[in-house]
Amino acid sequence: MKYFLSLFLGLFLLCACNKDEGLGGSSSLEGYIYQIEHSDDNFSFQTNTFPAAKKDVYLIFGDNEADYFGDDVETDSHGLYRFDYLRKGDYIVYSYSEYADGRKAAIFKNVKVGSGANTADTLFIHTGDAYGTSMIKGRVWALFYDNTNKVDDGWAVDADVYINRYGEEMFFERIRVGDQGVFIFQKILPGKYEIWVTSEDPETRKLTPVKQVIEVKEAGKMYELPERFTIKVRA
Repeated sequence: MKYFLSLFLGLFLLCACNKDEGLGGSSSLEGYIYQIEHSDDNFSFQTNTFPAAKKDVYLIFGDNEADYFGDDVETDSHGLYRFDYLRKGDYIVYSYSEYADGRKAAIFKNVKVGSGANTADTLFIHTGDAYGTSMIKGRVWALFYDNTNKVDDGWAVDADVYINRYGEEMFFERIRVGDQGVFIFQKILPGKYEIWVTSEDPETRKLTPVKQVIEVKEAGKMYELPERFTIKVRA
């Protein structure tokens, strides 16, 4: 009696398991992944969108994003992927966006798989050196001195500008001022920063940093310093 009871329970559990999401069925799921590219030197933050070729796509059996059990395939040259031999049920399909600093973020889509062929909504992932970043823009004005006598003033073309994370002493990037005294730091991640230039005392020749603090709160924006820098320079 115990043998037949165990056999019955085993068959019941096997049948129940076969009703769950996963492999072993006759359904399929396919869809497209498109890649949104965020390129450098793009002051308008325009993007290019194209099929994501040879990208890994992952399938979760069930509708819980925390469950990593499933299957994975690679897209073709058109960004198309396909999962075969699925049972009916709820699934999650996802792929990864990649930030400028190398971090990755999963982009999910919930999908209900029924009988036969099924199609998922198009998945858009983001890549590129400028993804997740912003820019900081400012200007530098110079007062030119001959010894202790001011002889001219104008935009401080070719002056060095530095940026460091707020609270840190060491700068992580230095750029030169361009036409009209303009400088732009690119690929800046959200956070608080110090922007600074040096001003030279015309008499002692001592260099003093002139600083401004700015907070970058979100990606994909141009942040402009509220005031222009004014520095003294030996002519």
